[in-house]
Amino acid sequence: MPGHAGNFFTSAIGKQSALATAQATPKFKLRVTGGVVAPDVQVLELPETDSSIQRSRSVKVGSLIGGALEGFVRSDEIAFLWYLHMGAVSVGGSSPYTHTITAAAQLPYATLYNAFDATALVSRMMDCRLTELSVSGGAGQALSYSAAVMGLSGLEGETDPALAVSTVEPLVYPNVTVTFDGATTDIVEAFTINSQRAAQVVQGDTGMAASDSVTGRWGVTGTLRILFQTDAIWRDYLTGSTTGTAHSQALNTVALNILASRSVSDEVSFDSDLVEIRKVTLVPDPAGNPLFYDIEWAAFPDPTIANTFTVVAKNLIASLSA
Repeated sequence: MPGHAGNFFTSAIGKQSALATAQATPKFKLRVTGGVVAPDVQVLELPETDSSIQRSRSVKVGSLIGGALEGFVRSDEIAFLWYLHMGAVSVGGSSPYTHTITAAAQLPYATLYNAFDATALVSRMMDCRLTELSVSGGAGQALSYSAAVMGLSGLEGETDPALAVSTVEPLVYPNVTVTFDGATTDIVEAFTINSQRAAQVVQGDTGMAASDSVTGRWGVTGTLRILFQTDAIWRDYLTGSTTGTAHSQALNTVALNILASRSVSDEVSFDSDLVEIRKVTLVPDPAGNPLFYDIEWAAFPDPTIANTFTVVAKNLIASLSA
């Protein structure tokens, strides 16, 4: 019997209507650049005395779904992944549609289908939540994402859903415009965005599968690599003013928008009314390479959740929630 090439793999994903209700018709079939979401068997060793030199016996006590999917950023797929990670979406316009994605207290459940070589191995994983989602980009690169998944139960020997992969091309860094503190003149060579939902599994008394998962605190952090041109960013970070001289206790905040746009029907935007500048690093380079500020930031909590962090995607998908 022949083997199977590792590139023959897709992961289909769809939103569930409720806990324990599998989605039979996923929204997207994802190609991946790395990572996998799969069952993780929990094995417990039982150390006890006996009359043997062998190790103690083991017993299987549970099975959870875990891992991460990594891929290139497409304006349709990434909008759906952000919706699953954030929890709320509103749609406006018509071809292109504008999807405004904001954070909700709890996250939707999703079903994933892993298909190795279409029929060789197909797993269905239910009650999954996207607990972490990261996006990154840099000069000369395609934008990429990593989506961490936590799920409750799985079934083997399933059928790969009949669904074509997206025909939208990945967004690349020449499509990116960063607006930092109201200005787009700064030369930003790279960025990262990381959003985390503190989710915990509730094991319960439901056998091998956990009974549920609960979403806790939410935080968004990231980095920027900006060409060093003047001392304005440095002084703003340390003194609270671009022209300040004395170090201040004030934690500097600025508006931040990262837009990746190929056209009005193929774009995604990440927006925070204010981000805290947590760290700015500027290091000399004996080789004489251009100097860059390396900035670490965190979204500033706001009474209006949408002001903290919002994702706006424009594409030809009429609905992300259906």
